[in-house]
Amino acid sequence: MDNIKIERFKTLMESRIKTTMIGSLSKMEQNFGYLWGHFKDGPLTEQQEKFADLWDYTRNQILNQGNKQIRQMKEDLDKQSDTIKCSIKQKLYFKHQDDQER
Repeated sequence: MDNIKIERFKTLMESRIKTTMIGSLSKMEQNFGYLWGHFKDGPLTEQQEKFADLWDYTRNQILNQGNKQIRQMKEDLDKQSDTIKCSIKQKLYFKHQDDQER
């Protein structure tokens, strides 16, 4: 059961990192995309093409770095899985029909 919890935790952490990366890239495109014609219909200017190439390069670097960090995070968790303690505590209260309310 512990391995299932650790795998679930790794999946959740991977999702958090990816959401951060993609969300950040999206904000950059929203705020600076006009520089490389992100919202433009039709041909790009020479300057927009240069910015588009630079953006593609930068975007790939960001995604590669994020994916590298995801792999490292998973390796770190695998190395530490013996020391990670996962527990769930529940309190259950049962009341018999004949019992008075407490």
